[in-house]
Amino acid sequence: MKLKPIVLAIAALSAGVANAAYTDTASNVYLTGASAIRNNVAVSIKKLCTDAAGSLTVYKNGSSTSSLANQMAYVCSAPMASTGITTVIHTVTGGSLNSILGMSNAVAKQQVPVSLTSGCTAPVAGSGALAGYSVRANCALEASAAASDGGFSDVEYGPVSEQVTGLTSGADGFTIADVIPGFTGVAQVFGLGVSEKMYKDLQAAQGVIGKTFAVDLNLDGDLLDAGETGVCASGTSYQDCQPSLTRADVVSLINNNEFAAHKNGAEALGLTAGASLQYARRVTTSGTQSSAQILFLGKGCLTGPNFGQMTVIGDEIASGATKSYNGGLFTVSANSGTGDVITKLTTAGTTSYAFGWVSGENRAPDTTTGWKFIKLNGVGFSDGSTTGLNKQNAIDGKYEFFVETASYKGPSAKTDSSEGALLDAIAGKMATVTADGGPVTPGMFIIPDNTAGYDHATYPSEVSFYQRGGSTPNSCAPVSRPF
Repeated sequence: MKLKPIVLAIAALSAGVANAAYTDTASNVYLTGASAIRNNVAVSIKKLCTDAAGSLTVYKNGSSTSSLANQMAYVCSAPMASTGITTVIHTVTGGSLNSILGMSNAVAKQQVPVSLTSGCTAPVAGSGALAGYSVRANCALEASAAASDGGFSDVEYGPVSEQVTGLTSGADGFTIADVIPGFTGVAQVFGLGVSEKMYKDLQAAQGVIGKTFAVDLNLDGDLLDAGETGVCASGTSYQDCQPSLTRADVVSLINNNEFAAHKNGAEALGLTAGASLQYARRVTTSGTQSSAQILFLGKGCLTGPNFGQMTVIGDEIASGATKSYNGGLFTVSANSGTGDVITKLTTAGTTSYAFGWVSGENRAPDTTTGWKFIKLNGVGFSDGSTTGLNKQNAIDGKYEFFVETASYKGPSAKTDSSEGALLDAIAGKMATVTADGGPVTPGMFIIPDNTAGYDHATYPSEVSFYQRGGSTPNSCAPVSRPF
């Protein structure tokens, strides 16, 4: 039996029982990486457990039983995907590149997983993003960080290769040449989320309030009854009622030009003069952050003799910290996970202007206070409802702000055959249509270049005509229709 002891430290539990820190065994797999697809990873694991005639319990850090956290674990009552693995530990602190860096022998590059034995409350039925799960919340974290077995990334590492090419056999136990990329066949939509105040004030500035509409143009479904018309009120989340920013606005907001008009007061966006803006960005190891820099700034893509890439603001900010510019008119916070960005937007709420780049698997509140998605260049992907799947406009080629997900495994000493097989099975389930037992995946869709041969004509709400790179994911490539 494979047994890779990571830490032998002992921690005292609240119940007085000794708790050994995480040990990698033949019955578990430890995945690190992207937080933007954590919900979709969860539903794929749930499907694999159901396929194995098992029942799944989610263990999570934090008290909420309606949303996932940065540190989670999934325990199935039966082995999944014809492996001996029953437990998937999933840690998404730091983001996508930790699918590679997290496998390192160097403790500084490892992530701390959730404990399955310390602090966990009794199981209850989850709600919201955890509806249909049995949830044990408030689980503590393990005493120490641990090396992972691989994981998922929002984008391939190429555009930020400088962060992984320094891996060495001596310090890390492997080099980037030993890492095995995996093809997933799925893409993830991203969008600009804003605080409720920013959403409502943009609506007012752009003349959206009072606009009438007959149908919800987001093709996830008509939210109005036949023959009914709607009127856009302040905060209304129907896609027709969403305000919009241009690509140029986003470039001006997130590039490193501290003196740009967009960083010298909210009036540059038609908002209250003298008010400040907060950019809730992700840390440098985040694939969500990389996707924003690739799609708006060409970072890691527009290189060579003609250059052209721009630099993002705030790379020097430590995780969890905030920096002010121009006397506080523009602030930037560096956030470890997607949930941290959403917390910043929600905290700003009805009182402050805040924005951040958020994956489409996150469904903004439709009526409650908090945050909302807006359109980019006049096109949206989310209707803000609890039923919208946040992807149809990308599937139809109308919305181009998406990237293709990759998986990463290490050499056999890091990712054994069973661990690799389960990682592949999770990816394969995400790229399976619901008619064939695939999960419902908000914000994520199957690209034309998929191993199952699914096509858009047969599955118009799950499979796109369009992709970016395809079987050799290339986030720098333009969106195109390959077939």
